[in-house]
Amino acid sequence: MSALLLAAEPTNFWEWLHESSTRTITGPIPHNLWLTLWHALAAGAIAVVLTVPVAVFLAHHRKAELAASWIVNLGRIIPTVTILAFAVVISLRNGLGFAPYPILFALTLLAIPPIFANTYTAVRQASPDAVSSARAMGLTERQIMTGVELPLALPLILTGVRTALTQLVATEALGALFGGGGLGIYVRFGFAGDDIYQIQAGALLVAAAAMGTDLVLAVVARLVVPKGVRARPGRRRAATVTVRAPDVASAAGAG
Repeated sequence: MSALLLAAEPTNFWEWLHESSTRTITGPIPHNLWLTLWHALAAGAIAVVLTVPVAVFLAHHRKAELAASWIVNLGRIIPTVTILAFAVVISLRNGLGFAPYPILFALTLLAIPPIFANTYTAVRQASPDAVSSARAMGLTERQIMTGVELPLALPLILTGVRTALTQLVATEALGALFGGGGLGIYVRFGFAGDDIYQIQAGALLVAAAAMGTDLVLAVVARLVVPKGVRARPGRRRAATVTVRAPDVASAAGAG
């Protein structure tokens, strides 16, 4: 019986890859790839919603500089495995099971520091001349945040989101250690069964997914950010003032 099982094992990486669609324990690659991307995108979206508005507000009002630094450093210090283990314990105590809640919780916490740091820094570094011109033209603080600082900060904010999502795709594999699915399940079962080809496949698939995510987000960022914002700072200031000037002039005429 053992001889038959050994004969059925793949003899190289490509053979394992070819047979992966028929494996019932780990599941097909497209399904696990989808789970990995879904976990990463969901956690990244939650982190963006929770982080960007707060970071923009604090940076605009020049507040919580020490807290911003503390948040970033804390995110680098605490290991992701520790956060995952803590989230699993809380989830099990509340009857939520192993997945996906602990994985989403841990990935969201992992995504917050880079997004917060980039957003806060980007808004703080927004052109002082553009902000001063907007105030002189009568724009409110809210209009300055949303119409001047946020557009100028958009490239750096998207860089933070891109960095965070790439990290999430790569880190999501750790969720397999705590009962989750995704591409990390191949590494987990590879070590459990002493299957070197499955371990190699899992590692390569995770790396490919992370690099693919980074490439796609780089293209998306280039398409989303307007040319005027990607231009040199002097041109950004001119574009911002030109956009807002008609609104202020119309309001003055109406008054």
